Amino acid sequence: MFLNSLLTIINLVGLIYLTFLVAKTRKQISSGKRRGFSLKKESGIQKIGLHRFNPFNELGGDQSFVLVLLDANNSGIIVTSLHDRKNTRIYSKLIKNGKADKMALSKEEELAIKKVLKISKS
Repeated sequence: MFLNSLLTIINLVGLIYLTFLVAKTRKQISSGKRRGFSLKKESGIQKIGLHRFNPFNELGGDQSFVLVLLDANNSGIIVTSLHDRKNTRIYSKLIKNGKADKMALSKEEELAIKKVLKISKS
């Protein structure tokens, strides 16, 4: 039980650190401290979606989730966290033009992307 909580906390800290690095890089690009990058309107994360679900019948509640982060071209990343009684696993996949790049998507990941794309069209 303690190990599961510790792993969940470590995964959450990793996600927060990744968000910090992305924000720091964007700030450096916009201030001109990084050369060779272009900060176009399409280059930032503009579409965000979160889909919670229950992948296993043994747990109550929707403790697993899919996080979708896309730019204006529908490219970005998808982060999936699968939580069960014994552990939590976190996966990430690249998305290009609204489709997975070299990897298959689960039905929950496809649903999360469809939701984000549908909301962005409205």
